Amino acid sequence: MSELLLFVKLIAGELFGVLQNLLFWVVLALVAFQYRRIAKTRESLFGIRGNTVLRDTLSATWYGLIGGLLGSVLLVTAGINLTGLAINFVWPLALFLMLINPRFLCFSYAGGIVALSNLLLGVPAVDVPQLMGLVAILHLVESLLIYFSGHAGASPMYMKKPSGQLVGGFTLQKFWPLPIVAVAFLPDASGLTLLPPMPDWWPLIQSESDFILGMSGVLFPFVAGLGYGDLALAHTPVEKSKLSARNLGIYSFVLLGLSLLASYFRVFEFLAAIFAPIGHEIVIYIGQNTELKGRPIFVPPLRGVRVLEAVPNTAVQAAGIRSGDIIFTVNGVPVNSKRDIEAVLGSGTRLLEIEFITHSRNKWQRVILKLKPHQPAGIIAVPEGDEYTYTEFASQSIISRILEKVRGGKVVKKRR
Repeated sequence: MSELLLFVKLIAGELFGVLQNLLFWVVLALVAFQYRRIAKTRESLFGIRGNTVLRDTLSATWYGLIGGLLGSVLLVTAGINLTGLAINFVWPLALFLMLINPRFLCFSYAGGIVALSNLLLGVPAVDVPQLMGLVAILHLVESLLIYFSGHAGASPMYMKKPSGQLVGGFTLQKFWPLPIVAVAFLPDASGLTLLPPMPDWWPLIQSESDFILGMSGVLFPFVAGLGYGDLALAHTPVEKSKLSARNLGIYSFVLLGLSLLASYFRVFEFLAAIFAPIGHEIVIYIGQNTELKGRPIFVPPLRGVRVLEAVPNTAVQAAGIRSGDIIFTVNGVPVNSKRDIEAVLGSGTRLLEIEFITHSRNKWQRVILKLKPHQPAGIIAVPEGDEYTYTEFASQSIISRILEKVRGGKVVKKRR
């Protein structure tokens, strides 16, 4: 146990060094920029701010540090050797694929293509089991980050489904700066921390290039960024993030198992390389199909007004009203539309008595809350069919967006 603690402490020390790297702060600035963009979009659609950009960025950084520590321990334990992964081929390919579709900015696709190219054509030189192991571990870390924080800061939206039905829902967008430590074998290890003595079973994912004459094994720190985008129509954001994390976790464990077997049996190299992109596409398809074809939650009920979101930091949220709850009366007046609620609020009263049924427990509740002067109630109701601002589900490449702008066409806001 003491050796394990020393091992984790050594990796944590290297991670602390990453925080002093300028690149980490560049990635952090990019993450903050993304949260600022999300906040501005949210405010333009509903006139609400939600959490502050600083709070979202600090939360993402905290989770990123925890994820980075876990990912580092897994990478070093697995014996992933960065010097044999052809990252200089994977990254440019990932950036190119992003132009086709933003979701392709993922090592599942670029890594799988590079691995297959090596297996079929012999180029580029890459250790396929280790590259697939890297992809698996990064996605495993991402699945845990999604599980614990993927739902935080979900943005409400009105969406027209392919069937033409207008429903309420949420876009889940998260970005995490990820300081990472992995193993590298270099001819010059000056200024870097040497790899500590490892047990006989190490590395888990075997590689012929792990031990190279004249090269030293070191702990090599670097900076990465993880992103998550999803849609919640048939589930609440919390439910959706847990489902997404489960599916991505299963994908990660299967790919990790294939990577481990591939380090002993060549046939599994082909299976791992093929499964990396195809398995990831299956995960995305299941996630989208579940929401688009599932029974939507955020639609008007037969009676009452369903809450799409109780705006953060408002009296309604503080009173315990949550997404999916159905409001039946406000100050004793039955309400069956957004206009009914607006009529009560328009009377100028600052003391509200609200009766509603909770979505989570289907329990009748009554709360009394007092609004501060000029403070909005904080209720965003589900769409009722007459809304003119909504999102259409479609997939559009960056290239096609640029061409539409050049031609002067209208670009509809879409998601992957």
